[in-house]
Amino acid sequence: MTEVLMTCTRCDGEIAVRMDQAILRMDIEPRADAELLYCCPSCGAPSVRRVVGELLTLLLFVGVEPLRLSEPTLPRADQPPAVSPLTRDDLLTWHEVLHDIENVTPWQP
Repeated sequence: MTEVLMTCTRCDGEIAVRMDQAILRMDIEPRADAELLYCCPSCGAPSVRRVVGELLTLLLFVGVEPLRLSEPTLPRADQPPAVSPLTRDDLLTWHEVLHDIENVTPWQP
């Protein structure tokens, strides 16, 4: 199994992280960087290390299977409508309309 030698961010010890006990997280869109999520074998602390360039290429070349994630998206019903933003005049008009309201009743479904 492939191991990566690095220094723990918590205990500062030199460690060998086994790739079968770590997660290589990458974005769906191709980029030249990734994150290595692992627990230190010495102190047990969870850590995240940025992986770039040659190391990332080598890990992919030797067969480390990355976890590919994409940006979260909202369902169409939850996305904001495609309208122009409110202007200062819109806010003043809304303020004038609200000024005339004396009582507000709770919304009933």
